[in-house]
Amino acid sequence: MNLKLNVYDGKTVVKTYTAETLDCEFGIVEDILDALNTDDIKTGSKKEIGFMVLKCMKQLKPFLKDLFYGITDEELRKTKTSEIIDVFKGVFEFATGEIASATEGIEKN
Repeated sequence: MNLKLNVYDGKTVVKTYTAETLDCEFGIVEDILDALNTDDIKTGSKKEIGFMVLKCMKQLKPFLKDLFYGITDEELRKTKTSEIIDVFKGVFEFATGEIASATEGIEKN
């Protein structure tokens, strides 16, 4: 998994943060999961992820700061919403893939 988030000055990218792994504090992930209704996620489409992002705006900043180490509040204000949605789409796809692979071979009782 390779996630990136650009910081802009107008239309010019002035800095790019990347995250190759999803390694966030459990409390932050727990806060975001509490804010989401995963029943609303059916396809993982950009539109669905966008609605998820809107639901968890308060938890979003700490999550992004944990994911993209070193990014500041001011830099977060200079990112594009569409790119934040792409980050969440990548996180959602990664997490569902990890869950699927972790449950392979487990028999249902």
